[in-house]
Amino acid sequence: MYRKSLLLASFVMALYQPIAIAQQKSSNQPEMIFINGGTFNMGSNTGGSDEKPMHEVFVDNFSICKYEVTIGEFRRFVKDTKYVTDAEKLAELYKTDLSQTKARPGKNWHSISIGVEIPEKDSMLPVSFISWNDANAYCDWLSKQTSKTYRIPTAAEWEFAARGGTKSGHFIYSGSNIAEEVAWFSKNAGFKSHNIGTKRANELGIYDMSGNMQEWCYDWYNAYYYTDSPKENPRGPDQGRRKVVRGGSWGSAETSLRTTYRNNDFPNSSQADFGFRLARTETPAPKVTAPVKDESAMKKELDSKGFINIYGIYFDPGSAKVKAESTPVIHELTEFLNEEIKVSIVIEGHTDNTGTADGNLKLSMKRAEAIRDALVERGIEDKRIQCKGLGDTQPIAENKTSDGRKQNRRVTIKKLSDTK
Repeated sequence: MYRKSLLLASFVMALYQPIAIAQQKSSNQPEMIFINGGTFNMGSNTGGSDEKPMHEVFVDNFSICKYEVTIGEFRRFVKDTKYVTDAEKLAELYKTDLSQTKARPGKNWHSISIGVEIPEKDSMLPVSFISWNDANAYCDWLSKQTSKTYRIPTAAEWEFAARGGTKSGHFIYSGSNIAEEVAWFSKNAGFKSHNIGTKRANELGIYDMSGNMQEWCYDWYNAYYYTDSPKENPRGPDQGRRKVVRGGSWGSAETSLRTTYRNNDFPNSSQADFGFRLARTETPAPKVTAPVKDESAMKKELDSKGFINIYGIYFDPGSAKVKAESTPVIHELTEFLNEEIKVSIVIEGHTDNTGTADGNLKLSMKRAEAIRDALVERGIEDKRIQCKGLGDTQPIAENKTSDGRKQNRRVTIKKLSDTK
């Protein structure tokens, strides 16, 4: 009965979601999500070179738009101001200067080719062919229209929101470890953008931060910025030639959808998958001294004993995947491996419930491999992980059933010597 009610509720939400979005988009007031400021680990030690090193950052309170800016919203701006985008300027210049090879005549925010306009029914698509300059011009106009100060988010704000802020589930993509659940990208988008808000939102209720459109950030881009980034409210280098772009798009591979992935381009560049999202400054969060981070129990045990037995990793034999309930344990193990980048581990699976010794060995190996796969999905190199299936060969006294019988359903993580 509960499942039927849940399915019915999901259907009703899906039915009314486009109506709710359309009502919100009919006014100049964008739907903003308030983000409580806080401290988080920005970047990745296992991603691209410009994502390293992972470093602690504090951001103040801010608001960010629930959706990407749409064609319909941008159309109101252009009608009111007669604004001409960088893409349109370049196409006009191309008529008399064929050396402007980046020009795409007829392709801009309102048309897909010469003489072919995007129809009104597609007003809910995210606006495309938008440069950083165009996005800023829109923010200035909207600020005057509403008497509220809108702007492009900083890269730190963008990543904090994409990760789920203080409610983060520590997912690979914005809101999930499965790209198809939250993102339009190369595998499912059909090489085109899709109406905003049609994939699942992240932990904060924000849509399309992975996929659909790449989104401009305020910051100038520097590949080495993370090596010396300010710890509070970083805004990028003081100067540069290219601006930061985040989130991946309908044309991106899965790796570009990660919340830590960084792209960049010139401020006047306007690609087919370049759009943007609004942000707004809010009352700053109170400055408090961050507590010294306690060393995790897992790290303490691995460092002192060299191994740890874990009983809280739930495994689905059918899909050979770790269940969602085990995300906190997987995250803690991922953090340990990100901090100890020269350490390798052995994952030993233990199982005693198949009825045969051979079945136990096979299932325990699947359990170990599922954990390895979950770690690799989070950016840990698979060469740092060995897997063993030990079946029911190593029962331990402290792991007992309710009737006092020793049992083996656990995982042992063993720390190997540091790799050179």
